[in-house]
Amino acid sequence: MANLGNSWMLPKPGQETEHLWVLITRPDPASREAIMVNVTTQRPHSDNTTVLNRGDHPFIQRPSVVLYADARMVDTRLLDQAVASGSFRAHTPFSGPVLERIQAGLQTSPFTPKKIKDSYAKAVAAGLTG
Repeated sequence: MANLGNSWMLPKPGQETEHLWVLITRPDPASREAIMVNVTTQRPHSDNTTVLNRGDHPFIQRPSVVLYADARMVDTRLLDQAVASGSFRAHTPFSGPVLERIQAGLQTSPFTPKKIKDSYAKAVAAGLTG
């Protein structure tokens, strides 16, 4: 069952290249929605709010960043179904300290959509982030 810190390899909608995605909130008990962000290779134009390096997660082998501009709400029931069907591949969960860095970056990145920041604030108030 999808939960805080879990990660998956899946393509962004409309693309074939898989990226590492991570849930940065627990699913809301009523809606089962949670906030998800993806990790991508660091480039000169990247949002460097949260840089991840080798050792931060088994998948990461080179400097990478969290792409907060692409953060989204996701129905975790659909994630669970996709993993069960083999459409998405579950990956190693993120550790507490790295997850906390990613969560902090969501709040400070100038690229995080306002609706995601608002949803994250509600998740914090509901105790779904720790």
